[in-house]
Amino acid sequence: MFFTDISYVVHPVGRITPTGISLLGTAFFINKPGILATASHVVGNNDNGLVIIMNRVNSIQDYQDTSNMQVSYVPAKIKEINPIYDVCLLEVPQTIQSTLDLTSTDSVHVGENISIFGYPHCDHGRMVLTQQNTSVGAKILINSSGIKAKNIVLNIQSRPGQSGSPIIVPGSSSISAMLIGSYAPQVTNGGISIGGIDPQTLHQTTHAISAAYIKEMTE
Repeated sequence: MFFTDISYVVHPVGRITPTGISLLGTAFFINKPGILATASHVVGNNDNGLVIIMNRVNSIQDYQDTSNMQVSYVPAKIKEINPIYDVCLLEVPQTIQSTLDLTSTDSVHVGENISIFGYPHCDHGRMVLTQQNTSVGAKILINSSGIKAKNIVLNIQSRPGQSGSPIIVPGSSSISAMLIGSYAPQVTNGGISIGGIDPQTLHQTTHAISAAYIKEMTE
């Protein structure tokens, strides 16, 4: 089944717990049957009880009933994971695939407008597919384990539930990047946490990794 409407492409990632399903972040179907991409830190290299929750709406233009707690889900398994890029591929027993191509941040320009599709507050139980629009602030290389990966800086503050969200240039038919999280310094010796939030993440920049690395994992 091929789908172009974003509500069929982007879904929440969750994990079954004794008290129900805990929402973890965002994932999206790529142009391979039954394969989704998300950020590896969303699933934590653990697919025990991992599920993809299927959207209840047929279009992002529909009203989403926040009082409806009933969900439909399918089991998900980790197909491949790359912690250096913070990228994870998930596999589900479905034939769904996206018609959106995976491209690269190479063709995205600083100052260009982009759209983010994800679930900003799903880590607090609010499962609402949300579109946010912003612009690209910079192109950067992020060094991890001696490997430099292409990223873009987005001029917006992100929420934990948006990790794994696809980045789309309006009017295009491709996914150029995937949202990773707040563009903040990595703290290696501990840090301050207020209500479970690192104050260093409370600023108007987010980084997203090039979708080229996701495509590379599928080839």
